[in-house]
Amino acid sequence: MNLDGKCAQDALRRTTKDTRRFIAALLIVFAATLASAQQTGRTSAQNPSAGVPQGMGATTAQDLPRQLTLSDAIRIALTNSSILRTAQSRLDQASGRYSQSRSALLPQIGAGADQAYLKINLQGLGIDIPGVEQTSAPFGSFDARVFLRQDLLNIASMQAWKSSRASQDASHQQVLNAREVVVLNVVGAYLQALRAKASRDTLLEQTKLATDLYKLTDDRVKQGVSSKLEANRALQQVNSLEQQRQESEQTYIAAKLSLANALQARITADFEVDDAAAYGVEAPVDKQAAVQTALTARPDYRAAQAGVNAAELQVRSAKAQRYPVLGAGFSDGQSGNSPVNNVNVFRLAATLTFPIYTSGRISGQIAEAQGAVREAQSAADQLRSQIESEVLAAISGVEWALKEVETSAGNVKLSREEVELSRQRFTQGIADNTEVVNAQDRVSRADDARVRAMYTLGLARANLARAIGAAEKTYRK
Repeated sequence: MNLDGKCAQDALRRTTKDTRRFIAALLIVFAATLASAQQTGRTSAQNPSAGVPQGMGATTAQDLPRQLTLSDAIRIALTNSSILRTAQSRLDQASGRYSQSRSALLPQIGAGADQAYLKINLQGLGIDIPGVEQTSAPFGSFDARVFLRQDLLNIASMQAWKSSRASQDASHQQVLNAREVVVLNVVGAYLQALRAKASRDTLLEQTKLATDLYKLTDDRVKQGVSSKLEANRALQQVNSLEQQRQESEQTYIAAKLSLANALQARITADFEVDDAAAYGVEAPVDKQAAVQTALTARPDYRAAQAGVNAAELQVRSAKAQRYPVLGAGFSDGQSGNSPVNNVNVFRLAATLTFPIYTSGRISGQIAEAQGAVREAQSAADQLRSQIESEVLAAISGVEWALKEVETSAGNVKLSREEVELSRQRFTQGIADNTEVVNAQDRVSRADDARVRAMYTLGLARANLARAIGAAEKTYRK
């Protein structure tokens, strides 16, 4: 064997030995990574909540206080609401897309290494030396580098980044809008529970009055002053009111269960509601000022405007793909025939690229983005009209409800006076108890009308607060 052949064999053995060491090191790293992943999997199996962000995993249903105020109810709902969690998850997705679009404007750094064992065709590479074999002897090739790349000017990426930032702002406004919706739902459910409780309490009072009338009538029957028919009539009134009271008690329980469900707390009716703040407060409202306030403060309208802005920026990004892109790249590392036999190499380059013909791809993206702008603008215009309608309707509803409350309060006062006068006439023997029973019926209807009017007023005020974008500010004290 000649000297050149022996040297080639020695080089091959060294290369093979270095390659085996390199592969063994990779296998050790892979085994360690796999063991770590398995350990993490076992830890996650033992503790399912490990690695889950706070507020995203399963939560234990919250107990409600014995006396549930409206402020407490809103606080609990904003903590537990699935509507709010859904809006927050969409904001997280938008934030992720924003980070992705921003990354295109920042330096990209990476590293890579490879070890190869090659036998190449010299003629295929354009190397044709007379007297030399067409194929090379087997040899090792190793390359390990760190890469750095940065776009110095990429207008399309800049516009795409601005568009994703506007989309992120729209998602943030949708979270605020979800909070407004949650507050409105809670106020509505709380008002429904207050209405059921008020109906129960008025029926309880009316049942007591009817029972007193029955006792009075029964005494007069025993004295021979009144007939048995009058006592029978009075007892029927007691039974009728008692039946209504029982129904109202069940309605109150159902309303409390519905409220607990709206709060997404532990479902129970073992609590009481008694907070007049749910009915709101009377405040003068200027219609034009309220509309302007709503268009400025409503988070859903601000989200719609941000969506229009994002769509317009996406059009600019699509158009900017026709502009040149200036970039720079740098790599530095080791190159040779093995990890232990190499030299330092580097590459520094600047690139300038621009599209000449894209077969309609850019035009299609521009058309798609422009269609999205028109859709977003149409949705924003429709929402603006809806907001104006909601504000004016809510103001009208509050004005009407105030009149209803005033009228019903006056009617309750007159009905109670009628009951008292009828009782006096019955006690004096001027009339039988028919007048008293009829008067009590009118009191019952007047009380029910007053309860409905108060509920309507509270709901109208809540709708107005929501319409102008101030529900949480108004009710969460």
